[in-house]
Amino acid sequence: MKTFPVILVISAFAFFACESSTTSTQTEQTDLTIEITDSIQVNYIGKLVLMDVSPADELILLFDPQNMKFVSSDFGGNIKGEFSKDRDAPDGFGFYPMAAGRLNSSKNIQVVSSSGIFEYDLDGNLLSSVKVPKNDIKPFSGRADAKREVHFVKDKILLAGLIARGDYNKTQPEFYDTFLQLVWADPKTGEFEQFLNLDPESIFQNNMSHEPITLSTSFEVVNDQLYVISGIDPFLNIHELDSPYTRLQRIPLQLKNYKLNQGEDPKKADPRAISFDPSYGIIQKLVKAGDKLVITYETGYSEEDAIRLSENMPQAEWEEFYSRMKEKYKIRYQILDLEGKLLTDSEIPDKLSDLFVSREGSLWFLGKESTEAEEDFYTLYNAEIN
Repeated sequence: MKTFPVILVISAFAFFACESSTTSTQTEQTDLTIEITDSIQVNYIGKLVLMDVSPADELILLFDPQNMKFVSSDFGGNIKGEFSKDRDAPDGFGFYPMAAGRLNSSKNIQVVSSSGIFEYDLDGNLLSSVKVPKNDIKPFSGRADAKREVHFVKDKILLAGLIARGDYNKTQPEFYDTFLQLVWADPKTGEFEQFLNLDPESIFQNNMSHEPITLSTSFEVVNDQLYVISGIDPFLNIHELDSPYTRLQRIPLQLKNYKLNQGEDPKKADPRAISFDPSYGIIQKLVKAGDKLVITYETGYSEEDAIRLSENMPQAEWEEFYSRMKEKYKIRYQILDLEGKLLTDSEIPDKLSDLFVSREGSLWFLGKESTEAEEDFYTLYNAEIN
């Protein structure tokens, strides 16, 4: 059964003047494409999302969000383990992971949540944990799929750390002045260190109110440098990997037909509301694949469709409209070199969903679910840049 998110639409008024100025720059592009080279079928009844792939160990880590269950498979499509953890279980990781679980070098699953850092085997046996004292737990948001990953960097874990509400709310300039995008998690001590302020030139410093989801950071570590895209801000920022994380470059992204959300008048915005408007563009993910960078993004809607979105519709009509928009505005990808030069921009192949990881120089995508009939399997596609 397909489900559709309930989307609270913020004002469409600013849409008409919001196209990113970065789209006007032209770069000679190449004929590079993402090409499917292989596939793996995983038999499973229920909903699954992709967390991780380990080509070296021929393991796939998936997650069943309806049952809060981790599911692992080998490359033959055979289920190797399944487990879930109650929120208050002695060996549980808490309410929700901050990011997707990751397979480590011991073929175990590393999970980071607001409550601490946990390691499980494929059957769910707790192997190690370092918990955050209850009084020190921070309200980090969570996402248990490959759109938000953890990275093993030296002896620590690096991940995004979105906090939607704190001492300040989204209508106050101090929220953006003090916002920290990333987190170092130490698996030895359990300490979380937040770092990296928003760039002073970013769209979030325009004295408008921005929805917290639009600040969700994408990042990658490349040649001991930190590559960062701050939410919807259409720039690639390159920083030193070590404190004070000096910015080395700020590169405009040439995103095709990208509609940049300028935000809402703080006097009109509800400081308690958290919503998302799909009529604006959003950058989903940044990864390194071999000697290339891959960025995935959504463009946003035309003026006509944005107006239609803002109208009241019965549920059935809304579902039909949303389905039509998903087909009309397909997710796009860009391939860049490691210096940030645009090489190609195209739509993601039809078979591929927006959940993917980059491992050992190649890409691994979860296939799209069938829109015609429920299936008792999921397909994972291996893809290369050619």
